[in-house]
Amino acid sequence: MNQPIHTRSSQPGRAAARPNFSRHTLAISLALASAGAGLPNFVQAEEAAAASAVAAIALDLPAAPLGESLNALARQAGVQIIYAGALAEGRVAPALKGNYRVAEALQRLLAGSGLEARARDARTFTVARPSQERGDARMLGDVVVTAQATRSGLTEGTGSYTTGSTSAATGLNLSLRETPQSVTVVTRQRLDDQNLNSLGQALAQVPGLSVGGSSSPSSLALAPVYSRGYLLSRFQIDDAAVSPYTFSMDGAGWFGLGGLDTALYDSVTVVRGSTGLLSGNGDPSGSVNLVRKRPTDIFQASLTGTVGRWDQYRTVADFGGPLNAAGTLRGRVVAFHDEGRSWVSRQGYDRNVGYAVLDADLGKDTLLSLALEHHREKYQGIGTNAFFPVTFADTGTATPFSRSDNAATDWSDGDQEKTVASLALEHRFNDDWQAKARYSHTTFEVSGKSGGVLSLNSDGTITTFRPSLTLSPTTTRSHEWDLRLNGRYGLWGRQHDLVAGFNGYRTRLTEHKRFGRFGTSTANALNWNGSHPEPDWAEVDLENYALKTEQYGLFLGTRLRPTDDLSVILGGRLSNWKTNTFDRLTGATTDDRKESSVFTPYTGIVYDFNKSLSAYASYTEIFNPQSSKDVNGRFLDPEEGKNVELGLKGEWFGGRLNASVAVFETRKDNLAVALDNVYTPDGDFAYSAEDGTKGRGWELEVSGELAPGWQLQGGYARIVTRDADGGRLNSIYAPKHSLKLFTTWKPAAVKGLTVGGGVQWQSETNYSSYAIYATSAAQLELMRQKRFIALYRGRQP
Repeated sequence: MNQPIHTRSSQPGRAAARPNFSRHTLAISLALASAGAGLPNFVQAEEAAAASAVAAIALDLPAAPLGESLNALARQAGVQIIYAGALAEGRVAPALKGNYRVAEALQRLLAGSGLEARARDARTFTVARPSQERGDARMLGDVVVTAQATRSGLTEGTGSYTTGSTSAATGLNLSLRETPQSVTVVTRQRLDDQNLNSLGQALAQVPGLSVGGSSSPSSLALAPVYSRGYLLSRFQIDDAAVSPYTFSMDGAGWFGLGGLDTALYDSVTVVRGSTGLLSGNGDPSGSVNLVRKRPTDIFQASLTGTVGRWDQYRTVADFGGPLNAAGTLRGRVVAFHDEGRSWVSRQGYDRNVGYAVLDADLGKDTLLSLALEHHREKYQGIGTNAFFPVTFADTGTATPFSRSDNAATDWSDGDQEKTVASLALEHRFNDDWQAKARYSHTTFEVSGKSGGVLSLNSDGTITTFRPSLTLSPTTTRSHEWDLRLNGRYGLWGRQHDLVAGFNGYRTRLTEHKRFGRFGTSTANALNWNGSHPEPDWAEVDLENYALKTEQYGLFLGTRLRPTDDLSVILGGRLSNWKTNTFDRLTGATTDDRKESSVFTPYTGIVYDFNKSLSAYASYTEIFNPQSSKDVNGRFLDPEEGKNVELGLKGEWFGGRLNASVAVFETRKDNLAVALDNVYTPDGDFAYSAEDGTKGRGWELEVSGELAPGWQLQGGYARIVTRDADGGRLNSIYAPKHSLKLFTTWKPAAVKGLTVGGGVQWQSETNYSSYAIYATSAAQLELMRQKRFIALYRGRQP
C-alpha cells in the first residue's frame, strides 16, 4: 500500500514519548600508512581558473593558521597547493590584502615560516622546507605526495563544515554565495564529527527538512523525508540527476531512502526549492546530491570499529591510492558491516555494503572513472505499522504502550539488495571548456512481509489488522545518463558562464505483492508480543504489475555578468516524460500517460553589495507528474505551479564561513492530498487534487569556521503549507518551526581533541523532538531525545 504523501491537518493527537537515541559509540581508527609518513592536505578550487596562476587576483585574507590560509588561497585562485600537514602545524600566516600572483601570495604567506613554495606546473604548487630534495617534486621530507587536483566541491580532508563550490542547483560551478537558492552541504567532516552514519540522520540536520520515523536503521529504511513541507523525491549522484527509483522503491521518497549509509560519500548537498533545470520534474521540495568518495593520490587506509548499545556493531574499511608508479591509475574501496537491535522491541538489522571506484588518466586532460557499489540489507520487526496507536478507537483515551513496544508481528521482516554500476568520462578542452558524460545502471530488489495492529479498542480487541507480502523479487531496473558541457565565453567585453546538456532515465519496475484485506485479530493487543498466525498467502489478494517510466530532456543555462556586481542566471529545460503501467496477470494497461516538450524556465539574479554580502532572487515553474490516484483509481493530473525565493547571502574569511537568509513562496495546483479513510478500488490511499495550495516560509543558516578551530553549522526554518481555504497541509511530518545547531571546537593546545555539541528543537507536530549531542575525538556521542507520536487515520505512518 502506498503511504499518504500530502495530508490535511486533523485533530492533534496526544503525545506519546518515543526517543531517537543514537548509539553511544566508541570509534577506533587505525591508519595503515608507511612508517613515519604523515597525511598531506590537498586543496584546490575550480580548475577552470588556471589562468589565475600567472595573473594577479584580488585577495583579502586575514591572519590565520598557515593551513587555513593556504586552503583559502587555493580556493580563490583555482590552483592546487600540496603540503604535508605537519609542516603547517603551529605556523601562522600574516594577513594578505591586495592584487597578487599566486607565487607572490605564497611568498608573503610563507614569510618567516622557514618554508618555501615551488611550482610544479601552471596550477600546481608544493610547499616544503628549503633543505628538501629539489630533484623530485614529489618528495616532501619523508612524505610521498603524488597528488592530482582534487575535484571542485569535494570536502574530504578540508576539516570544514562548508564547501567552496557546488553545481547541484544550476549545473554551473558556483560558490554558495553565487547560487540564487538555499543550499546546505553536510561535509565529510560534519558526518564524521557527529557520527551521522545514515542518510536519514544527515538530512535530519538540514534546516527546513524533517525525517519521519526514528533514528534506528530499521525505521530509517522506511522513513520519508520532507523539505519545505513537501515530500523530497529528487536525487543526484556526483552532480548528475538520477531516477527517483534509484533510491526509493516507490519512486516517491518512501521505502529505502533514509537508511542509506553515508560511509560511501564525501558530502551530502541539499538544494531547497525547485531544481527542474537539471531534473526535469520541478518540485518545490528540492533535491539531494550525493557526492561519492574519490581515489586519493597517495596510499591511505583506515579501519573503524564502532560498538553501541542494543548490541550494535559497525566496522568500516576504507583504503585506496595509486595503482601504478606514475600515479595515473588510482583506486579506492570502501566496505562496511553494520548489525544490531533497536530500542524498539523485536527490531533488528544486518547491513553489508561495498563500494569500489577506479580513476584512470587517459591523458593530462582526460579522466575515466568506473564505480561499482553493492548493498545488501536485512531488517526484522519492521513494517508500515510498527508503532501502536496512541488512542483507543472506541473511547479516544490514551493507550498504555511504551515507546519501545512494537505493533508488528514477529514474522515481519524485509530484505533489500541494490547494485549500482557507473561509468564517467571527463575531458578538459582548455582552461575555459570541459565536457562530462556519465552513465549508470541500477538494480534494486525488495522482498518482505509485514503485519501488525492498526487500531484497537480499550479492551484490547484488535479492530484493524492487515498483512502484506512483497514476493521476491520486486525489482527496479534503471538506466541513467547525463551529458553536459561547461564553459566560459566572452560577450560585450565580459566573461560569462554556460552549461548545456542532455540527461534522463529509463526505469522498469516489476511488483509482485499479496495484500490481506483490512480485518481483525483474535489476539489481545494489550498483551501483544507479536504472536499472530501468518496468513495463507495463496488466499489473499494478489497485485502483480509492471511499470515503465522514462524522462529525458535538454537543458541550457548561462550566468551573464553585465557588471562586476551583478549576475543574471537564465536557463530552461525541455522535457519529455511517459509512463505505462500494466497488470501482469491480465495484460491490461492500467495507466498510459505522456507529456512532450514541457518547458521549465529558471531565472536567478545575484547582486553583490560588497565582497562579502549579496542579495539574490530566483523563479522557476513546477511540472511534476505524479502516481497518486483518486477514489476511482485514476491517476491525478501532473502538479503545476510556481516557486519564488528571495534572500541574502554572506561569505567571510575566504569562503570558510557562509551565512544566508531566505524567504520563499510556492503556489501549486493538482497537489495530491490524502483523503481520510478513503481508499482506491485496489486498496491504496485515495487522494484529491487540490488547486490553489500555497506554501510560505523563511530560513536562516550559518555554516563554516567562526574562528580558528571552531566549526559551526545550523539554522532556523518557519514553514507553513495551506490549501485554498487556508487550512494546514502536511502538518503530520513538517513542523511549523524548527531549529538545528551543531558545533565543534579543536583546541590548539590539545592535539587530536575535538569537543562538540548541538541542539534540535521543533514545534509540535505528530513528530516533535529535542536532542542534545556531544562529540569528542573518539566520536563518543551522547544524545537525549524525545519523540511524540500522534494518531493519524488509525495507523502509524
